[in-house]
Amino acid sequence: MARKRAPAGTCAFCGREVAAAGITKHLTTCAARQSVVEKAEAGKRKSQPLYHLVVRDTVDGTYWLHLEAPAATTLQELDLYLRAIWVDCCGHMSHFVFGTTRYQELIDGFFALGDQKNITTPIGEVFRPGLKGKYEYDFGTPTELKVEVVEMREGKPLTTKPVVLLARNLMPAYVCTECGEPATHICLQCYYEQGEPGCYLCADHAKRHDCTLYGGPKKRFNSPRTGRCKYNGPANPPY
Repeated sequence: MARKRAPAGTCAFCGREVAAAGITKHLTTCAARQSVVEKAEAGKRKSQPLYHLVVRDTVDGTYWLHLEAPAATTLQELDLYLRAIWVDCCGHMSHFVFGTTRYQELIDGFFALGDQKNITTPIGEVFRPGLKGKYEYDFGTPTELKVEVVEMREGKPLTTKPVVLLARNLMPAYVCTECGEPATHICLQCYYEQGEPGCYLCADHAKRHDCTLYGGPKKRFNSPRTGRCKYNGPANPPY
């Protein structure tokens, strides 16, 4: 469903609201982030390449995440993070594609076909600044994401977790198509049948909406998975 402009987001370190286009620059100058980096550098963790990633929905980038992950992090760990914060609903299959190579879970006893590698591959064997690829979750009702490696720095990981959130978009604001109040639900049936701008509804009009396909109006979340399959929001942080 087409959206017009990427909303601003918040820095995970200082909490400041920043325009989407300015997040990368902000993160390089954020005093709160620098303080966390200095504390990590004084610690005992092993120094290694740390990759700054930007993950966006493929529609128009309204939903976006800035993440940092050490070279030892596997694509499987990145997959689990994206599932927890954004996409998981029923444990569907997923994969990454970088260049001509697909990274997915390979079943024991079966050989990989063509350019396929195991999703347990460390990102340090794949990533480099400027690399772009994609991630897909659920091949039946898919959610597709763009993954871009924007930069790499040498240093000590900020936490023991394999992926760290740097910044993310604010919840996109929509109003109810019936009354103009803030929209809490979306009807995908209306969108697929009528097209843009879709059907956004407040809680009251969602209860009275007569579409039943796809299970009726679905609650909105700050995720590109909103409204699809049985998605019911993210896991509880920390991811």
